[in-house]
Amino acid sequence: MRRYLPSTAMLQAFEASARRLSFTLAAEDLCLTQGAISKQVGALEELLRTELFRRVKKRLGLTAAGKSFLARITPALN
Repeated sequence: MRRYLPSTAMLQAFEASARRLSFTLAAEDLCLTQGAISKQVGALEELLRTELFRRVKKRLGLTAAGKSFLARITPALN
């Protein structure tokens, strides 16, 4: 059985987005475009088969799964 692991780019995009609660600000932090961040986060959500963010109008918030995932990956990324 093959295990699928998220890439470092996906994890960094998620962590920066979760920390800043903004794909635009995360993009600035990582010197990427907002679209690149959005695509990485979307791919991560697809890989994990769960929503990590609530997207309401122009606001971004973490779901319970997103908060839990952030707490687990932040130490590893630091």
